[in-house]
Amino acid sequence: MTPRQGNRQTLDSRSGRGRETDLRRRASTREQRTTILIATNGESTERAYFNGLKQEAWVRPRVVVVAERGSPVNVVRGAARRRQRDDFDEAWAVCDVDEFVTEPAAREAAAADVNLAWSNPCFEVWLLLHYSNCTRFVENAKRARDLLREHNPAWDKTALDFADFRDRIEDACRRADRLDPPPEGNPSTSVGRIIAALRDDRVRTGK
Repeated sequence: MTPRQGNRQTLDSRSGRGRETDLRRRASTREQRTTILIATNGESTERAYFNGLKQEAWVRPRVVVVAERGSPVNVVRGAARRRQRDDFDEAWAVCDVDEFVTEPAAREAAAADVNLAWSNPCFEVWLLLHYSNCTRFVENAKRARDLLREHNPAWDKTALDFADFRDRIEDACRRADRLDPPPEGNPSTSVGRIIAALRDDRVRTGK
């Protein structure tokens, strides 16, 4: 290092210029972090799963998980309202098909730029795919829970342990991709699209 270079370093150090630039760079990086809202009408199972998921080291965006009571239309409207109020980059509505007509929620979601993640008949199909293929018709949520207990006998929808699913997410994504697309397909789920979004930290435009 030449004396002139050493002097420049000393001056920069004394002025704090180098530190200031570094802090600005780090602040700018934090400001660009994508924010994602996940809204669901499941007050226990879905919230516990996504709250566990967002803690994973590979999840790039900042994630907020909320419950919206009611039908899929209500979930979409709640997600749209929260997105506008709190300026999220993306909003997702996680909905079970169950006995609902899906078209009204799909229309609302398209108009409000809210992403829909359907599971038919219910979210437990997504959980089941962590353990095995599920290709036969699933009559209802009770049947889906019974199938899940065949692989996880201690399964309790009010006390989901994310550790039971953490190491099986890639398997679930792969198996879900092989099913007919939701909401028509039974069984089916598009929760894997949320997994893809959580791996990506680009700020999206055109809300």
